Amino acid sequence: MQTPGVSVDEAQLRHPLERPLFWIFVALNVAIAAAALFIVIKGSDWLAAHPLIAKEGTRIRALATAAILGLPAITFVRNTRHADLQGNSIRISPAQLPELDSILRSYCKRLGMNRVPELYFSDSAIKEAARAYTSWQDEYIVLSTRFLQPDLRPILGVLGFLLGRELGRLRLGHASWQTELLLSYVKRIPYLRNPLLRVFTYSEDRYGAYLAPNGVLGLVALSAGRLMLPAVNVADYLQQVRSRSGIWSRFTPLINEIPQTANRIRALYAAGLFRVEGSSTTLPEHAGGDRH
Repeated sequence: MQTPGVSVDEAQLRHPLERPLFWIFVALNVAIAAAALFIVIKGSDWLAAHPLIAKEGTRIRALATAAILGLPAITFVRNTRHADLQGNSIRISPAQLPELDSILRSYCKRLGMNRVPELYFSDSAIKEAARAYTSWQDEYIVLSTRFLQPDLRPILGVLGFLLGRELGRLRLGHASWQTELLLSYVKRIPYLRNPLLRVFTYSEDRYGAYLAPNGVLGLVALSAGRLMLPAVNVADYLQQVRSRSGIWSRFTPLINEIPQTANRIRALYAAGLFRVEGSSTTLPEHAGGDRH
């Protein structure tokens, strides 16, 4: 367990399965790109030798061409997205929601980051509760108003967890152009991409749990919602999480991109970032990542 003011080897925060899975998916991505290039160059001859597939020849060639042309479009999309989010968001600063600005700066200091990402909030720019992005020269995080309210004090634990995990997304390289390029095809194939996206989530959660005060509330809130969170008996809920089992729950990794909240909480306990003693729950108490 970590103590306040003590840094952590960030390699420990990356899920142990992430790197092996990542390189498997990179190899798969290269194979898909090679197949697309082959179809574009040798498409007519190859399709002629496969009459059943040839019926869809025009569509296959169009998809293959789009796949190849999609690579140069990555830079354009990333930079126009930044401009669009700036136009539909409000930037957080020492004069605008200073509590959140302070939390982000303290986390960056803890991680040894000299450059603090831009921080925004928006009611419409993103679908997720929070999301980190990179553009050509900038890193930035956008918070949805899903968990925001005029008095931030009751939900600072939730927001702290969200900021922590999105910093993790940046630190882990999940939002980088290199990752987007190396996974440009496989991340667009439903179900195939699920194992990698799920392990990305687990790694990012580890940053949130390490950095955030009472970070488990950030995950509890995903199930309870902002309005009902104050009424939730957290210890009782976590006991439910620990005792949850069943054969059907084992099939969810096959169909869901994001792990169930219960599985994400259990994973953090297994990693030692939260601790349960008997039926009671011990939660981190300090923004610096106190672990009792």
